[in-house]
Amino acid sequence: MTPACYFHHAVNTSFHDLTHGNILPAAATKLLGLGLKFIPSPKFTTPASILNESFERLELEIGRRCHFAGDITNDDYDPSSASRCRIKSAWRPPLPPNEVCSRLSKFETALSREFFKRRGTPNLTPHLKSVLQQIASNDNIVIANSDKGLGPCGLDLPTYIKLALVHLTDKETYEIITEQQALEDITNLEQEIFRWTVEHRPTVGNAATTFIRKKLDDTRDDPFGYFYVMPKLHKEGPLTTRPVCSDCGSLTHALGKWVDEQLQPIVQAQPFYFKNSSALKKDLDLLNLPPNASVLSYDATSMYQNIPPELAINTISGYLYLPATRKRFPHYHPKALLSAIEIVMRNNRMRFGDIIVKQIKGISMGMSPSPSIANLFVAIHEERKVLPFLKTPWLKYLKRFIDDGFAIWIHDADTTVDMERWTAFVEAVNDGGLEWIFTPRSQSVVFMDMTIRIVKGRIETALYAKPLALYLYLPPHSCHAPGVLTGLIYGQVLRIYQLCSQDDDKEKELVLFVHRLLDRGYQLNFIIPILTKAIDNAIKYLSQSDEYRHKMKKKKRNADRRSALLHLPFNTDDPKSSRIQDLWRDIASEPPGKTPLNQLETSTEVPVPIDRLIICYHRSPNLGNQLSYRKIDKRQGPKVSSYL
Repeated sequence: MTPACYFHHAVNTSFHDLTHGNILPAAATKLLGLGLKFIPSPKFTTPASILNESFERLELEIGRRCHFAGDITNDDYDPSSASRCRIKSAWRPPLPPNEVCSRLSKFETALSREFFKRRGTPNLTPHLKSVLQQIASNDNIVIANSDKGLGPCGLDLPTYIKLALVHLTDKETYEIITEQQALEDITNLEQEIFRWTVEHRPTVGNAATTFIRKKLDDTRDDPFGYFYVMPKLHKEGPLTTRPVCSDCGSLTHALGKWVDEQLQPIVQAQPFYFKNSSALKKDLDLLNLPPNASVLSYDATSMYQNIPPELAINTISGYLYLPATRKRFPHYHPKALLSAIEIVMRNNRMRFGDIIVKQIKGISMGMSPSPSIANLFVAIHEERKVLPFLKTPWLKYLKRFIDDGFAIWIHDADTTVDMERWTAFVEAVNDGGLEWIFTPRSQSVVFMDMTIRIVKGRIETALYAKPLALYLYLPPHSCHAPGVLTGLIYGQVLRIYQLCSQDDDKEKELVLFVHRLLDRGYQLNFIIPILTKAIDNAIKYLSQSDEYRHKMKKKKRNADRRSALLHLPFNTDDPKSSRIQDLWRDIASEPPGKTPLNQLETSTEVPVPIDRLIICYHRSPNLGNQLSYRKIDKRQGPKVSSYL
C-alpha cells in the first residue's frame, strides 16, 4: 500500500463510461473521476533557468511603472474595458533609477537560489500514472467533455466518429470539401480579410488592423478550425451530441473577436437581455404577481445551426444602418462591421479527422462572435414582434439568455381567450426564422440552473442541478495554487446566497456542498474556517449597494495599478508564495534601514508607484489537456472518411 492509502482521499470518483467492449483500463474511474481539470504534478520542480522570462517580464513591468509615474491618469479607467484586439507592445522603457535596478537585481538573485531542479512529489500513484499513459496512447479511446458540464465521458473512436458524422453529413448545414478546394478557399479568404483591413483601416483603427493581420500570419500553417462534439447525457433516448467548432487557431478567429467586441455593447442594451442568473433573480424579486400568474421557459431548437445566413445578415444589416441605432451606439462603423460579420458567417471551415467541412447554414457554436450574432438576430425580431406583447396585460415579464427564454404569463378567466392570446404569442416568437419549444405554463419552472416558483404572489428561487451532475470539484491534491479552493468555496457560497430565496434552501445547499467537498477528499477542519468566512463575505456583499460595490471595485483597480506582477509556474514543491513575498519585502520593497520602494523617486522626481508584489501563477497541463480529443486526425486506425 502506498502512503496515500492512509490519508483522506476522494471517494466520489465517477465518470460516464460509454465505451463498448471494456476497452478502458479497470482503474480508469479512479483517474478520470478526478476530473479533467485535475493537474498531475510535474515530474521535476521548477529550475532557476526557467525564471529568466519571469524576471524579464517583472523588469519590464517595473520599468513601465516608473516611466509613466508622473503622468496624470484617469481613476475611472477600467483595464477590462480595453480592446482585446491589439498586439502586445514590444516597446521597452528607459531603465528605472539605479536604486530600483539594484534592489530588483538582488531580489532576482535571491529568488533564483530558492529554485533548483529536483524530483518532485507525485500526486498520482504509479498505477494511475500507468493508466493515464495507457489511455493517452490508445488511439481507440476518446475522453470527451459532456454537455452541460456533466463531467468526463469515455467513448470508443468509431462511436465518436459516427456521432459527429450525424451532424457533418447533414447536407443542408455542412458541405464536405476536398483538401485542394479547402486550400484554395483559404487562400481566397486570407486575401479577402487582408483587403478588408486595407479598406476599413481608417474606421477600424491601427491597433485592431495590426492585430488581425498578425493573426493571419500566425494561423497560415494551420488555418482551419477543429470540429468536435459533446455528448448530451441529460437527454433521454438515443445518445445525441452538441456540435462545436474550436476556432481559436483558425484564419477567421481574430476578425471574429473584433466582431464580438463591436456587437457586445449593442447586445447588452437589448430589452430582453440579462447578464446572469443573479441579475435575473434580482429583477424577479421586485415583482408582485396576481393569483392567475404562471411561469414558463422556452428554448430554441439547435439555435446556432438553424440561423438562416441570408436572413440573419439582412436583419442585422437593416438594424445597424438605422439612424437611431447609430446614434445610440456611435462606437461602430456599419459598413466595416457588416462586412466582417458576413466574412465570418460564410467562411467557417473545420477539420474533423482527415476530412474538411464547410458550414453553409447557420453559425458554429465555439466561434467567438456566434453568441453575439445569434443574440442580436433574435433580439431584433423580438423588438419588432414580441416586445408589443409586454404592453398587454397578459405578458407580465420576459427575458432571454441567448437560446433560453423565461416569461411570466397572466391567464384570462376565459380559457378560450387565454388560449388565443397564448397562440398569438407563441406564433410571434416562432416567426423569426427559428423554432422555439415552450414548457407548460405552471407555478414552477427550471431555468438558468434555478427552480423558479410562484409563492403567494412572489417569485422564489432555489438552486437546481441535473440528476447526472457528478460534482467533480478539484481534489485537494491537484497541483493547483492554494487560492483555487478558497475561490471555489467563496464563489459557491455566494451563488447559494444569491440564488436561494429561503433560508432552509440555503442551509440545505450549504450542507450538500460540504458533503460534496468531503467526498472529493477535503477534511472538515480545513473546510469549516474558509466556509465561515465565505458565508460572512456573502452576507456582507449582498447587503452592499451597487454604488458601494462600484466604489470598492474602483479602489481595488487603482491598488492593482500600483502593483508589480511576477509570473511563475506553479508547483507544490516550489518555494511558497509567502517565502517569495518575504524576499520581496526584505530586499526590494522595505529593506531594513533603507527608504521604502514606494518612496524612492523616479527620474521625474515622482515616487515609484509600486506598493506590493502580486504573484501570478500559471498551471501545468491538466488531464483534459493531456487527453485532448480535438485533433483526432493524428490518431492511428480507420480514418473518418472511411465512415462516409
